[in-house]
Amino acid sequence: MSGRGLFRALVMLICASFVWGAGEAAADGAHGTKWSGGRALKARLALGGRLFKAQCLSCHSVGGENDIRQATANVSTVGMEAYLTGQGRLFEHMPLFEGGVRERRAVAEYVSIVINHRKPDDVVTVPVKPIAFDMPTFDPAKDKYVLLAWNTLGMKCISDSDRFFSFLPPGNAFGAVLIERGPRPRLVSAGVELDYAVEPGFRNPAAHVDFWKFAPTLVGKELPPNVSTAGKEPVGQMAFNDKSRQFEVAGVPLTPFSDDGSLNPYPLVTVTAKAQVGGAVLARTKLVAPVDSEMGCRSCHGGPWRVGGVSGISDETARNILAVHDKRSGTKLLEQAQVGKPVLCQSCHPDTLLNAAGDPKRLNLPAAIHGFHANYLTGRGEEVCSRCHPDSPTGLTRCLRDNHQKSGIGCSRCHGLLEDHTISLLKGELAAGKERVNWLLGHLKPRMVASVAAVNARKPWLQEPDCATCHKDGKRPARKTSIAFNNWGEGPAKLYRSQKDAMGAMPCIGCHGAPHATYPAMSAYGRNRDNIQPMQYMGLAASLGARGNCRMCHTQDMKVDKHHAAPVMLRTQR
Repeated sequence: MSGRGLFRALVMLICASFVWGAGEAAADGAHGTKWSGGRALKARLALGGRLFKAQCLSCHSVGGENDIRQATANVSTVGMEAYLTGQGRLFEHMPLFEGGVRERRAVAEYVSIVINHRKPDDVVTVPVKPIAFDMPTFDPAKDKYVLLAWNTLGMKCISDSDRFFSFLPPGNAFGAVLIERGPRPRLVSAGVELDYAVEPGFRNPAAHVDFWKFAPTLVGKELPPNVSTAGKEPVGQMAFNDKSRQFEVAGVPLTPFSDDGSLNPYPLVTVTAKAQVGGAVLARTKLVAPVDSEMGCRSCHGGPWRVGGVSGISDETARNILAVHDKRSGTKLLEQAQVGKPVLCQSCHPDTLLNAAGDPKRLNLPAAIHGFHANYLTGRGEEVCSRCHPDSPTGLTRCLRDNHQKSGIGCSRCHGLLEDHTISLLKGELAAGKERVNWLLGHLKPRMVASVAAVNARKPWLQEPDCATCHKDGKRPARKTSIAFNNWGEGPAKLYRSQKDAMGAMPCIGCHGAPHATYPAMSAYGRNRDNIQPMQYMGLAASLGARGNCRMCHTQDMKVDKHHAAPVMLRTQR
């Protein structure tokens, strides 16, 4: 070591000794605060202090050179845990953390609470109240038609950080079928038109997000306010698709921000079927159009929520994300954003969700995002999903609201734990020889199968868990043991929203409800907000036609169910 290097090391050691004493004093002070958490937290902070001294102070100071506070000041405890988990995995400037879950948590709390004076992370329950709505009517004695309509995704997120970057622009998708009732019901495709209208208060999304201001650099063209890249508006008409035999619309711009200042991740859309000649209304129904911006980037990247302290990506968070991306990938995205030229992430990373080709040499966006972050979030349970996705049972959105969730079937039974899910995405890119696949895979170990080799590769958005893995021949699966993970449908035709009944007539989604909101669904925003059509047509929160309610379409009692793969005898409802 040179003389200058030795002198620097001695200075660092002296600084470390000094700040260690200051840190211990700070810890003692923290123990007496009203948010101390009692003896358990005091013990963890003491342990964290000792571990910080042993593992961190040789390189970092507190207030001196290479100040730990500059790197972690805005990071929560869970963010610090992620940093400690990931250090030494993808980048070698820091060694692997020496310790288990308990030790990692202790150091994370010591840095965030004692050094950075942040309050301990708390599980915050966002107050949510049911929102009243008018239930559409149906008279089985008079009405000739049944109109079924659905959102194709159980949750549509938007990245409302448009002045810095975007990867989920506003744009929901709906489908519908019109059924002429009778002993032999008929799907109607000609002589009618289906209109959709987002509820008032949500028809001016351009007033709440900056997507339209930066559309020229995000998507390459000017867009009129409230018109999506697909040319759709919050009020419009659905088109009949000859291939799917459904009425469809994709790209309806929506945000969870109402004109009255309130937040609602589940605004309603009214769908109306009219005769093309004369315009007589044939049927009308409503559907939930889920949309959310509750992505928890702030937990690790710092900054507040953008809106109301509960949702949205703030400028500070977005700025920090770009700074890290630039540092790790050699880009200049923050510099571009600061001169008014934000980018769409899919301009580089391919993504079938937006039909974006991107740069074919790069990882697709889901593989890139999950591949990087899984290295920092490994070893957790299903709760880690809500660090990014809006499925926290105490958050604003609470998007897991279907009968699976009610039965205790969480994310992993279909998608795998984070490591398993990530490996399936990365292996989908492995055959294409994509850059960085092996780098990201190197430290990941599956937890639901024996080895990486046992994980089946898949393409995001095009290959999802196959419902038939658990639901065989229309029978109820074993609730405690059924697992759909690692059984991917082969291509778009096998997606739940694309599949039809055994007769090839009715879409499964039409009778069973949207993904993550299948009937009977439970929403904090109203007991039957996601069960509108079952309640409208049957007065019962269940799959359409359940419990002998075949009359809603067939106008008579039925003895046999031919809609499912294995016809079963029906018990007539009395």
